[in-house]
Amino acid sequence: MTLTHALAGLAILTAGYLIGRYRPAHRTSDWAHWQRYGPRPTGLRNAAVWTVLSAENIGWLITHPRQGRHAWKRHNDPPPRRSPAVRINTRDDQET
Repeated sequence: MTLTHALAGLAILTAGYLIGRYRPAHRTSDWAHWQRYGPRPTGLRNAAVWTVLSAENIGWLITHPRQGRHAWKRHNDPPPRRSPAVRINTRDDQET
């Protein structure tokens, strides 16, 4: 291993560390999610939001295929039955 290889490896590790600290994908994802709460995005901003959210969803499906399939199968299930209402018994003859 030469000095050039060592310096290149160190530069790659440093760049990876700095990108990990900056977290550009996380910041982009947060930006795309917040665009859904303001005025509706139009034009290029709408395309950018749609692309970021689609890439995020596709990435999640690639890394979690089993959970994604389970969620897809269950997405139209009816809501679970509610438990019966709580009964509160009141006593008319209170002891004093």
